[in-house]
Amino acid sequence: MENLSEFEQKLFIATAAVQAWEVRGEQPGLFEIAETAGIPPSGIYALFPNVPSVFNFWYESLPQRYRLMIAELDEYSELTLSEKLTNMMLTITDMMEEQLPFVRATFNPMVFKNQSWHPFCKENEALLKEIISTHQGLSRTAQIVLWDDVYAFLSKEFLHVIKFWMRDTSPDRQKTMALLDTFNGLVSELMTNRIIDKGTDLARFFWDEGLIKIPFVSKK
Repeated sequence: MENLSEFEQKLFIATAAVQAWEVRGEQPGLFEIAETAGIPPSGIYALFPNVPSVFNFWYESLPQRYRLMIAELDEYSELTLSEKLTNMMLTITDMMEEQLPFVRATFNPMVFKNQSWHPFCKENEALLKEIISTHQGLSRTAQIVLWDDVYAFLSKEFLHVIKFWMRDTSPDRQKTMALLDTFNGLVSELMTNRIIDKGTDLARFFWDEGLIKIPFVSKK
């Protein structure tokens, strides 16, 4: 692991820990993780303070890994906002699918019930902010009202999408696809629709021309 970056080293250990969990059917100990990863226990403590933090990092790494993926996609900037959001959520759930037994056993107690502080939620919030705030087609109104609370809300809603995805038994999880199309389509419409911008411009014109008046408010 000497030639790997710190992120790659941590991901290597976290992936080995998840594999050890799935073999054992419950949280493995430090020595089991070290044996699976093929490194001494001291190598784990050099990067993680304790065993639970290893599993928390596996979840935290998912949005980080997605960020690295899209950095290499030249065509990503050409996607609509809805397509960007759906691509993000589908890619992250696809990565979860690779370790589904672990996710089914741990997502609710480890992540969902600790969403106020869990690093997976914080990373999702930061990623959503990057995707939405840098999208070229945002309306002026959306740019004004996009506070951090909006991204926190969307991050929490994504957790509910994941819970729905885990219990979706439809062929190829078609119900999850329909949910994502509807949810992200609505978010995209709210963020990119120019009707409110035009309404604001019209109201400003009327105000400037004295065609509308607001009681107790005067133009200076």
